[in-house]
Amino acid sequence: MGFATDAIHAGVRPDPATGSVMTPIYQTSTYVYESPGRHSGYDYA
Repeated sequence: MGFATDAIHAGVRPDPATGSVMTPIYQTSTYVYESPGRHSGYDYA
């Protein structure tokens, strides 16, 4: 492997349950609101 490949994977250990060696990309988010029905400008469903 080249330097860039070694650098990108440095310190990463395989997940013991799945064997995965890369951090997953999560396509979900959770937001906190002041109270039900109140938002600060942007509200996506």
